Amino acid sequence: MTQTTLSTARLSLVQAAERLVAERGVHGVPASAVVRAAGHKNNSAITYHFGSWEGLLEEVWRLHTDRVNVDRAVYLAAAHDRGAYDLPVMVEGYVGPLVAELRRERPSYWARFNEQWMATIRLDIFALDDAALARQPQGGSVSVVHNLFTDMADALTHLPEADRTRRVALMTRFVIGSLAAWEREPEAAPGLDELEPELVRLALALLEAS
Repeated sequence: MTQTTLSTARLSLVQAAERLVAERGVHGVPASAVVRAAGHKNNSAITYHFGSWEGLLEEVWRLHTDRVNVDRAVYLAAAHDRGAYDLPVMVEGYVGPLVAELRRERPSYWARFNEQWMATIRLDIFALDDAALARQPQGGSVSVVHNLFTDMADALTHLPEADRTRRVALMTRFVIGSLAAWEREPEAAPGLDELEPELVRLALALLEAS
């Protein structure tokens, strides 16, 4: 899903929801505040366009996640073709497309929205449940990151098998939290060109730690 495929009315609600949730948290934003911020007068606008509040948040998620995972799939496919699909490349394939998405949006709220969503879920959610995967088309964008996380966990052979998915989940939260902190004060933080390779190094170190 991209901005060009959303109507103006839908896009205004998606952008307002993303910004307000990023700033206040998933449970800190009444639907009426999103409607007002989007410039709508009808309080049922969210239900009309998205079916529910959850449907609106899912649209925010898709707006970015589909684009991020298209970039990710291209990068990882190229690594497979080169025979260079190892843990460092997996980490670069996770971090790089997230940073690219922040570069597209100024100001960006995506990392903060992601951070707020992660605060509402269990630690090891990265594995996704079978129902969520079943809703995805074969090779769909959510499957890209699901398969990447699974491959990362499988590569952590220095850890007990029971600990591997948790370690990957901790790495994802570190990366998202760091990018969210950058979004809050982009002028006071290192630039993304400097931050990206540092995040890759630190995320890899977290995964490789005993």
